[in-house]
Amino acid sequence: MLKKFSIYLIGLLPLGLIAGPFIGELILFLIFSIFLFFLIKEKPFYLFQSQIFKIFFLFWAYIVLVSFFAVENLISLKSSFFYIRFGLYTLAIIYFLMSYDNHLRILYTIYKYTLLILIIDSSYQIFTGKDFFGMSPSDQELRRISGPFGDKQVLGSFIQKILPVFIYFMVKNFNSLKKINLLDMFIVTLGFVLIFRSGDRAAFGLIMLYSFLFFIIFKEFRKYFLIYGLLFFVFSSFLLFQNQTFKKRIFTDTLTQFKGKHFTQLLEKEKSETNLNFMIFSFIHQTHYSTAFRMFLDKPLFGHGIKMFRYVCKKYQYKPKTIYKDSSGNNTREGYGCSTHPHNTYMQVLSEIGLIGFIIFISFFGYLLFKIINLFRNNKVLYPENALLIGIFVNLWPIIPTGSFFNNWLSMLYFIPISYYLFEKKYKKRNKIV
Repeated sequence: MLKKFSIYLIGLLPLGLIAGPFIGELILFLIFSIFLFFLIKEKPFYLFQSQIFKIFFLFWAYIVLVSFFAVENLISLKSSFFYIRFGLYTLAIIYFLMSYDNHLRILYTIYKYTLLILIIDSSYQIFTGKDFFGMSPSDQELRRISGPFGDKQVLGSFIQKILPVFIYFMVKNFNSLKKINLLDMFIVTLGFVLIFRSGDRAAFGLIMLYSFLFFIIFKEFRKYFLIYGLLFFVFSSFLLFQNQTFKKRIFTDTLTQFKGKHFTQLLEKEKSETNLNFMIFSFIHQTHYSTAFRMFLDKPLFGHGIKMFRYVCKKYQYKPKTIYKDSSGNNTREGYGCSTHPHNTYMQVLSEIGLIGFIIFISFFGYLLFKIINLFRNNKVLYPENALLIGIFVNLWPIIPTGSFFNNWLSMLYFIPISYYLFEKKYKKRNKIV
């Protein structure tokens, strides 16, 4: 009974993350508490012997060690020391997936209706400005929508990271592409549309990369993706004309930000910190990256410690020699490039845990790239876990703006597909999709 209850908890984790980080943490804590009971009772210590967990443990020990030397070492240690819980949660999820044979139907159903409710709720906000719970996005012109997340603009990122897990459940549940039902196709299509309409351009870029990789790797799926693509084009075109400010954000603002919108005077070559004729995503993003890189150069081997970007970035940020009026009529600030994190996972890793941590991190990405290349070479058979592999790979794509890698809420989203993938690869008999 406890094991079945744990499966329900595992399935409810995305819904808990919609409710907030605390609910998500509470669900994971309950899962781990029950796992601890069975760990004492059944002693499944073999789970700790996996190579992946050993590598994760070494990574955890390293970031804890680096935190001891951080400027605000207690704050850094608080984040790094408790990061071990994500590895333990992963083992707990794998254990319960192994222990309860009928978990697939439960998880597939919960994910299906979680996404369906999220899609309906957020779609309502597109046309009314508020979701069913009265939540409004911070952008009153609705250039970005957030659904039940309120003023947190994470709707697109959430769906982008959860949708590959649902696709995994979908193809695994039916075990045949021909048996996938119309409602599931509708959910996947509207999931793509909602990522687009959320205004989260990074999330949309990542889900397009996911689609592209899936399309070129798996020939059997191509006709389905063509159908999804056609429906996506119809729905997204309607939404573009439905809100002109959203249309402007997607096209005009995106292009002008690459040229440094609002910072024309500041970006004159003799006054700028760069001689590039274009920005890396935008002027603000570029200054974040350059700040992180200067932090890395100052402490190249070990970095400044987890969560330390916000505390030391002022020392390394770009400070223009003169304060100019920007094109919007406001005074420029004394410095640019300071924030809670540098808005790119790899720049954050370099600045906060240094070259040694970066090597560990980039090695994992290289391993995923190797697996993706093998999928491309041997694309005759589709296994359900390949939907997860591509999703994990895309989540770690280096050339994209991101949230803080060590953020608790985001970390939970990262480890969800990893848990299912490790379960499929190591402890489950593989079933191909026909």
